[in-house]
Amino acid sequence: MVGPSKHLKFNAPRASSFTSFGFFVAISVLMMVVDHQMQVMEPVRSGFAWVSDWIHNGVASPARGVDFADSYLRSKSSLIAQNEELKKRLAESEMQRYRMSTLSEENRVLKEMLQQKTLYTAKTGMFEVRRALSDGFTQRYQIDGGSNDGLEVGMPVVTEAGLAGQLIHVAPNSSQVQLIQDKNQEVPVLFTTSHVRGIVRGSGDGTTLQSRDLPFSDKIKVGEKVVTSGLDGIYPKGIPVGVVTKVEPGDSGSYIDVTVSSPKSIGTSEYVLVLYVDTKVELPDLDEEEENAGDGQVRRKPKR
Repeated sequence: MVGPSKHLKFNAPRASSFTSFGFFVAISVLMMVVDHQMQVMEPVRSGFAWVSDWIHNGVASPARGVDFADSYLRSKSSLIAQNEELKKRLAESEMQRYRMSTLSEENRVLKEMLQQKTLYTAKTGMFEVRRALSDGFTQRYQIDGGSNDGLEVGMPVVTEAGLAGQLIHVAPNSSQVQLIQDKNQEVPVLFTTSHVRGIVRGSGDGTTLQSRDLPFSDKIKVGEKVVTSGLDGIYPKGIPVGVVTKVEPGDSGSYIDVTVSSPKSIGTSEYVLVLYVDTKVELPDLDEEEENAGDGQVRRKPKR
C-alpha cells in the first residue's frame, strides 16, 4: 500500500494578497495594451453591446407600445372632438345663413307686396299663410285672416307674382284660399297681345292653366302675357295670371287650346293680399253657357 508522498505539502505557504493584486494588475495592463494594439477584444465588446441592446429593446418595447397607443388614442379622441366642433360650427353657420337668406327674401316679398297695394283701387289686407291644405286633388292654402278682419267668400287673393286664387271658406280667424291652379277654379282673362278674351281653368298639376275652345282665327302666340279681364266684376282688370306656353288645335279642328304657365304663387310666398271687393255683384242672368257678343266666342260663366 502506497502512503502519502513525503514531498506533497497541503499547507504550503501561499502568495500574499498584495502579490496577487500586483500580479492581476500586471495581467490586466498587459491585456489592455495588447487589446489597444491588436483589438483582440472588439468582437467580445460588440457581442456584449448587441446583447445589451436586444435586452434593452425587449424590456422597453411594451412601454413604447403603451406610449404609442396612448398617444394614438389621445390624438384620435382630439380629432374626433375637433371634427364634432367643426360640424357644430358649420351647422350653426348654415342655419345663420339660411335665416339671413329667409329674412332677405321675406323683406323683398313684403316690399313687393306693399308696391302691389298701390296698384289696386280696392282696399287690400295683408295676411300670413299658415299652411298648405292641398291633398293632391285640390290646391288650397290657409291664411290667418277671417271674418273678424272683414273677409268674405269670393274675395280674390294676390301675391307679388300676381293672381293667386280666391277665398272659398271664411272662419272668424282663418280662411281657405283656392288657387287658380285648382281644377274647380275659373278666371276670365285677357291675352294682352292678341286682345282675345277667354276663361282659364286650373289643370290640377299645380303649374299650368288651360283655355279651351278658342276660335282658331285668334292670333294667340307663345310667350304672350295673360291678365285678368275684369268682366266678372270680382277680379279687378290687369292682375297678372301667367304666360302662354303652348297653342295647339283642339279636337274639332275649329278651335284652339291654349296652355298658360302659372306656378303656385303662394308656394313661394308667406304673405298674401286679399282684395276687399264686393262679392255680391249681380251679373246678368244668363244660361250656363253664354255668348260674348262681338267676338263670336262661347263662354262659360265663372263658378263662384
